[in-house]
Amino acid sequence: MSRLRNPGYVLLQHPVPVTIGQGGLAPILILGALFAAISARAGLPIATATVLGMVGGTASLIAHELGHVRAARKLTGLRPVGVSLIWLGAATRLEGAYASGRDQARVAIAGPRVSFGVALGLLSFLFLPLPVGLKDLVLTLAALNIALGLLSLIPASPLDGYKLIVGLLWSALGSEASARKLIRRLASTWLVIEILGTGVLLVEKPLLGVMVVAIAASLFGQKLFAHSRG
Repeated sequence: MSRLRNPGYVLLQHPVPVTIGQGGLAPILILGALFAAISARAGLPIATATVLGMVGGTASLIAHELGHVRAARKLTGLRPVGVSLIWLGAATRLEGAYASGRDQARVAIAGPRVSFGVALGLLSFLFLPLPVGLKDLVLTLAALNIALGLLSLIPASPLDGYKLIVGLLWSALGSEASARKLIRRLASTWLVIEILGTGVLLVEKPLLGVMVVAIAASLFGQKLFAHSRG
């Protein structure tokens, strides 16, 4: 894969450069707006929720991608180049190629695993004597990370779930091509189920449904960006 181009504003330098690329402010503003809408409906402080959504939500996206980076750094033949915030979320750039299906599976599962870990850490704060409003905001941020981890595991290209299953099947079948052919058939059926479920959620729980759609669009966009630039 090629190196990052036009990296933009650098947020972090280690373990890899984390930058705000073209349109990178969009996910920050969207997350802030989503948290503001949820807080307004629940009667929580809108300003606090907006800041938490912008900072905490963006940090959640970056943490997810850094999970992939950490896993990739342990492999031979694959090197993480950087992470960029783009208009649909965040994207990890890698150079090189996977040596085996097992390596691909390890990198794919690393992002969701970090998201679930962050959610678990946030939920532990609920046992502290915090104000009710603050607890609700922490719970919302934890829910965001859970949704981020779950949606990224949808077995549809180019999401983590697709790469994970391809890696596992690659190891089992001994061929990456055979694995991709089989998973395409399975993913098509699963995607229809996910779309129907999201439609029901949008009708029954509009705000939650919008959040799910926004996260799904972010995940799809970031992975598509990384794939197209690879």
